[in-house]
Amino acid sequence: MKKIVFVIIAFLFFGTGLRAQQTNLTEAVDFTVTDCHGQTYNLFEILDSGQAVFIDFFFRSCGQCQVISPYITGSYTRMGCNMHDVFYIEISYIDNNEACQMWASEFGVEFPTVGRDGGGNEVFELYGIQACPTLVLIMPDRSIPIQGLLQLYPMSVQDVVNAMQQNGLQPHDCDGVGVIENNTSLTVFPNPSKDKITIEGLEAAEMQVFNTLGQLVKTVKGTNEIDVSDIAEGVYLLRVSTIDSEIYQTRLVVRK
Repeated sequence: MKKIVFVIIAFLFFGTGLRAQQTNLTEAVDFTVTDCHGQTYNLFEILDSGQAVFIDFFFRSCGQCQVISPYITGSYTRMGCNMHDVFYIEISYIDNNEACQMWASEFGVEFPTVGRDGGGNEVFELYGIQACPTLVLIMPDRSIPIQGLLQLYPMSVQDVVNAMQQNGLQPHDCDGVGVIENNTSLTVFPNPSKDKITIEGLEAAEMQVFNTLGQLVKTVKGTNEIDVSDIAEGVYLLRVSTIDSEIYQTRLVVRK
């Protein structure tokens, strides 16, 4: 009997139509969550840094969530990989950390994935999310111009990017600017990595690793190698200063 009741409740929560796939809020409510790799994020801290926040409310066995995931991850790349105008995060109500890690691996998600272990269910309740997928865009002024899935249909990568641009958010290259544009011999390997990263094609004076909030995580000087084994799994910005005072920066993915 308990199993039957659970199935009925799950159907009522996740089985509703497209029109229920939205939040009723028009102004953001703050929250703090921890993703499936142990990194913590606070909504208002990100907004106060000047970035908008795009939230994909999902769960792993949701068929429609699986269908749209490539469009979300594609737009994440087009919009600068959390390094520019918009910060992407996806939140599940029912999936634990292990399930979220499996989802991220299966669908190539490089932005933060939060499950129930990291407070995902609490955010669902705060925002009144009753069905998945629900897609929400929160601007730095706390307004919520995109409240649900229907505002992005029909969906493609370009549809998501267009919706961002309509709200004043601009696409960016994930790889930043600098030496990469005029030095075709430059090599960063392996990337993704779980231990050491090596730079070839220039002589590095300093290498710095920044997280997606722009916080400095690690610095090394006078070497073309940096050990990332002590850095949590996730997506980072690697910035290399050369002895000639040139700057090279690129996306760095750390895996465990």
